[in-house]
Amino acid sequence: MNETPVRRPITAKTFYISFGLLVLFSITTIALAAATLGVVLNRLNSTSTTNSLDNSRPLSFAEQIKIDDLMKHLEQLQVIADQSNGTRAIGTRGFNGTLDYITNELEQNTDLVIRHEYFTVPNCVVQGTPQLQSQINDLVNNHVYLTDFTHILFSSGANFDSFIRLVSIPNLGCLDSDWMSVLAADSVALVKRGNCTFPDKTLLAEKYRVKGLLIYNDGTAPDRFQVFQNVRSHVNATIPAYFLSYNLGMRFVNAASNVSANASIIMKVDVSDAEGIGNICADTPTGDKTKTIVVGSHSDGVLDGSGINDNGSGTVGNLVLALNLARLLQTSSSNYAQYQYRVRFCWWGAEELGLLGSIYHVDQASSPSATIESGRLQDYLLYLNYDMLASPNSNFGILDSLAVPPATPEQALPGTDRITNLFQQWFNEQKLPWSKSGVGGGSDFVPFLTNGIAVGGANTGAGGIKSASERDEYAAVLGTGNGGIANAAYDSCYHQQCDRIKNVNPFAYEKVVKAAAYATEYMGRLNDLEKWLYPQGRAKNVELINKNQLYDIHNDPDLF
Repeated sequence: MNETPVRRPITAKTFYISFGLLVLFSITTIALAAATLGVVLNRLNSTSTTNSLDNSRPLSFAEQIKIDDLMKHLEQLQVIADQSNGTRAIGTRGFNGTLDYITNELEQNTDLVIRHEYFTVPNCVVQGTPQLQSQINDLVNNHVYLTDFTHILFSSGANFDSFIRLVSIPNLGCLDSDWMSVLAADSVALVKRGNCTFPDKTLLAEKYRVKGLLIYNDGTAPDRFQVFQNVRSHVNATIPAYFLSYNLGMRFVNAASNVSANASIIMKVDVSDAEGIGNICADTPTGDKTKTIVVGSHSDGVLDGSGINDNGSGTVGNLVLALNLARLLQTSSSNYAQYQYRVRFCWWGAEELGLLGSIYHVDQASSPSATIESGRLQDYLLYLNYDMLASPNSNFGILDSLAVPPATPEQALPGTDRITNLFQQWFNEQKLPWSKSGVGGGSDFVPFLTNGIAVGGANTGAGGIKSASERDEYAAVLGTGNGGIANAAYDSCYHQQCDRIKNVNPFAYEKVVKAAAYATEYMGRLNDLEKWLYPQGRAKNVELINKNQLYDIHNDPDLF
């Protein structure tokens, strides 16, 4: 049979005992939870602290490069250009402001040893407004500066007090026979652009004793009708020279070809030298001074624009490299190993006028008066150059030795090839495309290479055209739509007013500067960099190439 349980009444004593046990259980549970939470928080804090201070993983120079830093400094160069009528060309407030900005950033944020070099550029600053008058059939016309004509840099001033006969030189004026076919002496010579450089034409004009020289655009393409401000003669030219628009040039050709027209010219232009043009070099205080890695870029732009891609991008890229390497080497708490070699960061003036700053530096470093501190050419192991790093329709151009300037010593080529391979390796590891960019001429590596020093570097293209095949190659790696624009210039604002802060490709810019950091770090850590670069030994008693030859190598073929 089933027994029914008996319910006992709850007494006060039983209630208080149960309540006490419940309270004790709750307190214990809360305490345990708090203790557990404390352990978790302590572990999280410990993990966070370990991550922020962990020096077990070696620091990477390339990882320090951030696009925000690059753009911050690049925006300041745009401000400097805007305060100087939109230019950072030498002889302007914009150029001087650029040098001041670089110097201030280095002085305030690094312990690098800073040095300045100063030189003079002749006949490159125009005072007032130049004049050009023509008299054809007794009709006098005044022509408009910057619309009809510009002054050719380095050519002399002029103040004709009367009209001088105009003669047209046939066949582009590149041969003696062209000049001998007419009586050019004591006249103003008119020559069409093409075939040979402007300095070549000027030298022939001087040889045949003309009073003045007019070179006119050839009208062979839509961008070859107007005048340009960055046309250059040879340094120290002795005659005045103007560059004319195609339309004005043809008007003068027709007049000079008509004997009865009696065409004549008056030229008036006041030019002065640009004095105190500066190079800046900044050295790491550590590393062997007799074994120096040189990293360079030019700090000037052209008169026609702000020069933000050309070469604000290289100027700032070099500055960010210097700031970050100085910080890594200086921070005692970091585990960033010191380099065996001194690293010298340099910013060259007047590259746009013919590599004048880097030529001056190499000339000084080659002289008997050069010191270890100022820089001796025999102490330079290699030179890395960064010019135009952010072109909007970018490729990744790696300098190579497939085409080198004349008289380049053979001993400089193995090291140049190894630096080329080093850059290619980095881009391959980053799964990025790259293109070949010959060192035949065009930037500040030329005077170093022609004096036997291995060179390297990267760029993102200038005024050349990106082909459809290159676009497709880049899209295959970067993704559909990311290969750029085919049959368009790498930088459609090259040497133009639109080369402003918006004329940059941030993705390409950051990648190229990271590649530059990687290359510097890799070579800075090699045990015997000199042997790596020069397995056959370095060139001895290199015969220095004439400065005008170096200048001619630099001349842009598009400006022949």
